[in-house]
Amino acid sequence: MDTVVVRVPATIANLGSGFDAIGLALSWHNEVRIERRQDDVVVVSGVGDLANGLPRDSTNLIVRSLESVMGPLRSITVNQIVAIPMGRGFGSSAAAVVGGLVGARALAGTDDTDEQLLERAVTFEGHADNVAPCLLGGITVSTAESTLRIDPPASIRPLVCVAPQAMQTKVARAALPTEVSRADATANLGRAALLVAALSQGRSDVLMDATKDLLHQPVRFGLMPESGELVRALRAEGIAAFLAGAGPSVAALVDDKAALDGETTARALLPEGWDVRLESIDPQGARIVSEREK
Repeated sequence: MDTVVVRVPATIANLGSGFDAIGLALSWHNEVRIERRQDDVVVVSGVGDLANGLPRDSTNLIVRSLESVMGPLRSITVNQIVAIPMGRGFGSSAAAVVGGLVGARALAGTDDTDEQLLERAVTFEGHADNVAPCLLGGITVSTAESTLRIDPPASIRPLVCVAPQAMQTKVARAALPTEVSRADATANLGRAALLVAALSQGRSDVLMDATKDLLHQPVRFGLMPESGELVRALRAEGIAAFLAGAGPSVAALVDDKAALDGETTARALLPEGWDVRLESIDPQGARIVSEREK
């Protein structure tokens, strides 16, 4: 294969109580076109206003993930159509890693399984809560050793509130406490289990309880007060809101029948400069949408 185009979804990790374990894929995508060249040059480019901050050299995550499968690159073009904002909590780095890995598998004709690609992706990201749903689609639940996928329920939709500014994940992670109380840990364990059951059964009636978090959000709200205020305001309106990943954006899970009302409520509560998107859960994950030989 000489040219492949990969479509990769944005993702939301944590979903409140499922810290570093639960994630879902959104119907909101980047596209990556990877093409062999005739000369010994590697060209990295991007399309769209959100592509301005992309590395255009060997530090680019797509290039690094391609090389993890194909070895050092010499004659390749990588072009990205960027729709997922970087540093906002929607898995932009996971999309880059997974896009490169899926593209490399097709371009090199390897027999790597999704499980093998996931293992490789985790070496880049450190944990699977974004890369797993990006690769597999739907909803995923991961530990350090296992990942299971859940088909998305038709009755639940994600609502995302996109922050205008970025927050580095490493900064948000560095703020977390090294120890938590047994009471808080026990409460989160129960809610994370409830969240998995609710998503498996399409039970939107328990999402307010299931998405409540005591482990990571309270500290992070100190770094991003607008996000904390928005989460609290949405929850006061009965909308199961939480930080999108490490923030600073905010997301919520809403009943499909009340989704448009939820969007209207969220828009009325937004801080200046924020935006709202009513999304669906992408059931497919990363996929090849075009491939050809010269």
